[in-house]
Amino acid sequence: MKPHKTGRAHASGTGSVTRFPRDAWYALARADEVGRSPAGRVVHGTGVVLYRTSAGTVAALADRCAHRPYPLSLGRVAGDLLISSYSGFAYGPDGRVVSVPTQKRVPVGAAVRAYPVREYAGLVWVWTGSPGLASRRPLPALPWLTEPDWTTFGADWETAAAGGLLQDNFADITHVPHLDPALAPPVLHQVPPRLDVEVTEQQVRFRRDFPPARLQTWQSEATGLPPEGEYAQHEEGWFAAPGLWADRWDVLVPGEPLTLHFTHALTPVDERRTRHYWAVSRNFSPKPETTGILRPILDGYYRKVKDALEVMQALVDREGPAPEVRVRADAALLEVRRVMRRLLTEDTAR
Repeated sequence: MKPHKTGRAHASGTGSVTRFPRDAWYALARADEVGRSPAGRVVHGTGVVLYRTSAGTVAALADRCAHRPYPLSLGRVAGDLLISSYSGFAYGPDGRVVSVPTQKRVPVGAAVRAYPVREYAGLVWVWTGSPGLASRRPLPALPWLTEPDWTTFGADWETAAAGGLLQDNFADITHVPHLDPALAPPVLHQVPPRLDVEVTEQQVRFRRDFPPARLQTWQSEATGLPPEGEYAQHEEGWFAAPGLWADRWDVLVPGEPLTLHFTHALTPVDERRTRHYWAVSRNFSPKPETTGILRPILDGYYRKVKDALEVMQALVDREGPAPEVRVRADAALLEVRRVMRRLLTEDTAR
């Protein structure tokens, strides 16, 4: 556990991270979006095309023909090959050109980049950095997205803001009562308890316990707990990787807690745009009626977050960075920024 200075607030010149490291896994699509027709995506400002081979596995290639600057995502799939609709070059799942329509011999070395790819937890993940590192930095396990005891819903959209602004948002939930009072449990309207932060080389975890208090109306309706009851609650956050953040909120009842897991896959389209895949999983009441209670509440909140972060990005674009006042609630946020900057330094050094 790494200690934190929690004294008087002070100004800092450090701001949100705008660039993301390439040596990381990023979600480029929902699994159900990738089929036998090419699907184009953008990460780090570079196009990637996804498609399924005849065996059903996903291939990920640079979305630019080796012959002319034309997107392969506008081509077609034949068998296991991706064929450019402009040049007619045919590419295998490994990115190599296997045939050229104007000659029998394929030019030596003709190929586009093939990315390591993994299909997991309903998403297609692509490793955008050094291929040899992909197997040494596996995706963390997300059992609440893969095991049958959990019920999940979610959505995805592009936010016109740097990914670091989204990370900052997840690292500090003390803004929730101000951004969306109807969502925030009553305990968040009080001075928050101590935040315990644990830092490793590439990850940050934080946790906090709230004293017994009444639930928010939607919490009572979703869990079936009486609105007049008071329950202790527990919060956890986990910066698992540059492109992955997870949160947990427990209502502590006898036996197993009633838990909501919030999963966020962040993909840097470029330094000012981020693709956000979010999912909410629960271990209680799998009924569709419960999803009907939770979905509009959480969807509405994340849309408010999207709007707020886009306002922040527009302000930074117009006026540039400025000193920030730090407070105790920033403990996890500052550690996430430090880890991100360290990963970026390692990325640049290779």
